[in-house]
Amino acid sequence: MFDHFCVSRQTADEFMRLFVNRLAYGIQRDRPLPDGSLPYLKQTRPLDLGAVRMHLNGDMTINLYAINPQTQSSKWVAIDADYDGSLEALFQLQWELKQDGVEAALEQSRRGGHLWIFAEKPLLASQCRIYIYNLALRLGVPVKGGGLKEGIEVFPRQDEIKEGAYGNAIRAPLGVHRKTNRRYWFYEADLNPEAQIAYVQGLKKLTAAQLEELTHGMKLPQAYRPPEPAPFFPRPPALGHREFRILDYVQTTGKQDSRNWKAQCPSCAQAGRDRTRDNLGIKISNPRFYVCRAGCTKEDIRAALNQPINTRVMV
Repeated sequence: MFDHFCVSRQTADEFMRLFVNRLAYGIQRDRPLPDGSLPYLKQTRPLDLGAVRMHLNGDMTINLYAINPQTQSSKWVAIDADYDGSLEALFQLQWELKQDGVEAALEQSRRGGHLWIFAEKPLLASQCRIYIYNLALRLGVPVKGGGLKEGIEVFPRQDEIKEGAYGNAIRAPLGVHRKTNRRYWFYEADLNPEAQIAYVQGLKKLTAAQLEELTHGMKLPQAYRPPEPAPFFPRPPALGHREFRILDYVQTTGKQDSRNWKAQCPSCAQAGRDRTRDNLGIKISNPRFYVCRAGCTKEDIRAALNQPINTRVMV
């Protein structure tokens, strides 16, 4: 079992100044789903000192999003590694970062570790990613994606996100991982929230000028650049039939991820579900493709819109 603490509002405030770049967050489930996973449930209320104190005390566990969509910047870079031999790779990265004048804090994790770099002021996510990806490839450290199934993952995971999007979140440090009921601490500091935060505060922070110098002339490696969206050429409808277009019948909510708009699923809505209005994903690059994450079929959705599929005509 883990130790419970009773941190002060000042400690929670110091944690927020270091780690919180936007007030969106999720809370990890206490009980596993049938598949054994313990996902985070996105919260509608903004993160506040009370929630941070509960996280540090051990009463609940939160995650944090790297990118603020208003600035496309992040207060930190976290390198997550959980494959065989990953801890050795993180130590190698930490040492090489230090040669560049960049101090990084290594946090334990359930299967490997997280290496954190902190910014003096929020830095452009795209520039942070350029630096870490090129550093990792120079050292021969595998980076997940680009054809590799195992390797480090870099947070922020995107160069930028659109207003209303979230990007990817990572477990906030110093809390309890609900799957193991353990805390995972930063090395080099005593095992309590106050000492851990003081250690992170004492690290030299990466500046914008320093990052500009470190990335001069660099680009994100080609294999890890986001693909260009394919142009959408709608197929002409069959003679005498108007092509069905989902966007003629639903209103997107402003929520989206890197590939899909979000909207309320008509079939779910008809059944009194999807009150968050985001079960329906509509592909941005080709809105002829849409899917309900709750499992409604295309036939269910079309029937709810009073636009049943004519099986004799491809639409």
